[in-house]
Amino acid sequence: MSGRPTWWLMSKAIAQVTLGDRKRRRQFISALLAVLVGLFALGVWPLSEWLGLGLWRFLIFWGGAACLCGFILLMAVYDALSVIGEEKKKLEFDEDSDQSEHL
Repeated sequence: MSGRPTWWLMSKAIAQVTLGDRKRRRQFISALLAVLVGLFALGVWPLSEWLGLGLWRFLIFWGGAACLCGFILLMAVYDALSVIGEEKKKLEFDEDSDQSEHL
């Protein structure tokens, strides 16, 4: 290997940084949601006639929008589960510190 990180390692590192922090994770989800709303607006108004000219154009465009929507839903579920895990760890830490104070 050449000492330079591969695209897989770089992608993995970026994902860990983005998904590990609650604020960054929510900013990422918000940005994806803004892109999805922009796609919906494009598909409904300026591109509607162009998309209506062919079935494949329509299916590819709206299929991509549906995939993005599914990805956003998965990210939201991941965020919710991460928050639950973080809060459980906080509660367990608080209970452990309360028990050590009473000893």
